[in-house]
Amino acid sequence: MEPYLIFMDIDGTLIDNHQNVSALTKKTIKELQDQGAIFYIATGRMLSLAKLIQQKINNDVEIIASNGSVYQKGHHIHKEHLGWKALKDVYEITQENDMSVNFFSTDKTFYTKEKPWMLSRLARVRVMADKNGSRSFSHVKDIDELHGLSDQIINGIIIDRNDPEKLAKVRKELLDHDLLNVSSSSPDNLELIPRRISKATAVRAISDQYGIPVERTIGFGNDMNDLEMLKAVGVGVTMGNSPDVLKAETDFSTDSNLEDGLPKFLRKYFELD
Repeated sequence: MEPYLIFMDIDGTLIDNHQNVSALTKKTIKELQDQGAIFYIATGRMLSLAKLIQQKINNDVEIIASNGSVYQKGHHIHKEHLGWKALKDVYEITQENDMSVNFFSTDKTFYTKEKPWMLSRLARVRVMADKNGSRSFSHVKDIDELHGLSDQIINGIIIDRNDPEKLAKVRKELLDHDLLNVSSSSPDNLELIPRRISKATAVRAISDQYGIPVERTIGFGNDMNDLEMLKAVGVGVTMGNSPDVLKAETDFSTDSNLEDGLPKFLRKYFELD
């Protein structure tokens, strides 16, 4: 078959609630790779954490990380950084609102107030690279220290499970300053990425580099931060566990991530059974 590009969100799409990739998913990906399909993980996680999921499938799966700020093509890794102006803005707004923020390089988390192990289990999975976190994160003590890290930091996330009104207030303040892109993968977070960067911009750049037309691109996602990506591909597929507002924006839907929705759709689409 002609080569296809297939992009897969991680949380709520590719993996189950225990961070596992099903046997059917791995089998389906390998069968299509053998026919020339190119698979990409497309996630908000930093590169090192995305690689942990890649290793559960196979090393031929490529990665879009940090919501499009980082992507691979073979041995080349493309990176975009938040930049000092945006970092300063985020730091000052979160400090004024007594909120913690986690900033990311490709392999490390820098936190301002709340230690990552104080977060929920799912949130810790997204920001900590090892089980005890001893090598994956460090505390940013003040704005001067943050300035010294600005050439490393690619993206960030604010997580607050207890005060949605304050989270909404901070979101508005950040958007009003217009220095970065703000999205959400769940109601309790704000995902911070460089201005005009998204999973969709990475998808378009990768498609151009491979010379694969949009008609032969497929994307899978389950939440609103996947919307731009699902609209950028030829076939955008929402999961059964997606909110109805997202399902209404795409032409295709499949079963949930817990019901092997992703491989079931691919097997039917490519007539593998």
